Amino acid sequence: MKSETSSPQATSNAGPLIHLAKANALHLLKKLYQTITIPQQVKTETVDKGKKEGAPDALQIQKAIHEGWIKTQKIRPNPEFQEAAKTAGLHRAEAAVIQHAYKHNTTALLDDEAARTFAQTLQIPIRGTLGIIIEAAEKELISRQEALEKLDKLSEIMYLSAELYKTTRKTIQKYEK
Repeated sequence: MKSETSSPQATSNAGPLIHLAKANALHLLKKLYQTITIPQQVKTETVDKGKKEGAPDALQIQKAIHEGWIKTQKIRPNPEFQEAAKTAGLHRAEAAVIQHAYKHNTTALLDDEAARTFAQTLQIPIRGTLGIIIEAAEKELISRQEALEKLDKLSEIMYLSAELYKTTRKTIQKYEK
């Protein structure tokens, strides 16, 4: 069975990188993990396409890659794994993230519900954008107030149900700092 706690390394899909960068919270990943690995497809989506669209978050992600704490890697899911992932409705990048996380025992950074469910069936530790903010507050890397501000910013950037927003807010409010 895989560890339930965060590993010092993570493998990320595009969503958490984009959301955290847009909320000016990408730096939290550097504080929580020694290294973040991303498949080439994720780099293409977050940096290359993002720069073409003029997205400022693309520059933040590119800078993290240049600094070396986000590492790009060619990850090709094996055919059987790719077929199972496709059946589950996952994109190639999500499949690559999950396979790499499984193979290297890293935390998978995923926001998409289908991808998270697929990773959970493989007992891969997962963390989403909101979980990263919560973990940063819990470990006192940011203050409770800053975590609440990041949550509010994220609610403008990504879809959050009212219930998820309230639950996340209550969780963050438990932390003293």
